[in-house]
Amino acid sequence: VHKTPWSTLRHLAGLDAYFYLRYIRMCLKITAVSSFWALVILGPVYATGGGNQSGFYYFSMANVMQDDTGRVWVPTFFCWAFTMYCCFCVRAEMVHYIELRM
Repeated sequence: VHKTPWSTLRHLAGLDAYFYLRYIRMCLKITAVSSFWALVILGPVYATGGGNQSGFYYFSMANVMQDDTGRVWVPTFFCWAFTMYCCFCVRAEMVHYIELRM
């Protein structure tokens, strides 16, 4: 399935299976991109937050001191960028769906 061209897959499996596989691919892209950037950006921000937490809380918002406003805004911007990326991915798939159905 990985090396099969999309046109061949659409012809052999049908339109429902084709869009289901594209949906799974879109979810994989969103998960991979968000996981990478979360580890690169949010991991160090949470780990060096100075809240003296232990265990899993060491890598969470609980470890960030509330008076350190710079570190508090980083997750907000990350969430905003992640939401925009998800909207971009969904819109690209919707455009492809509309082009194929029209």
